[in-house]
Amino acid sequence: MSRFDFDAWHDLATRDPAAYFRERERAISDFISERPESEQHLRDLQTHIDQVRAVSGAPAVAARELARMLGDRLEALAGHLKLLDEQTDTLHRLIRRGR
Repeated sequence: MSRFDFDAWHDLATRDPAAYFRERERAISDFISERPESEQHLRDLQTHIDQVRAVSGAPAVAARELARMLGDRLEALAGHLKLLDEQTDTLHRLIRRGR
């Protein structure tokens, strides 16, 4: 895994914003392309993130909206984990009865 060079990215963004966004898109695309097929939905997620950033008008507004989206996804994940835990408990009880 390559080390992220914040200063180089910052310098590029300051010096040539268009080049920065081209390189950013390339880096994101390369990263997603290296993921297994089961993770290719990341393209859709990245598109959604880019759309939020584009319509938010200000970085702080985009950050708040993206944090809300992340919170929603984490809440959904927590619900799935709770359901899985309940199903695991049920399975353990059934196994103990069968002994």
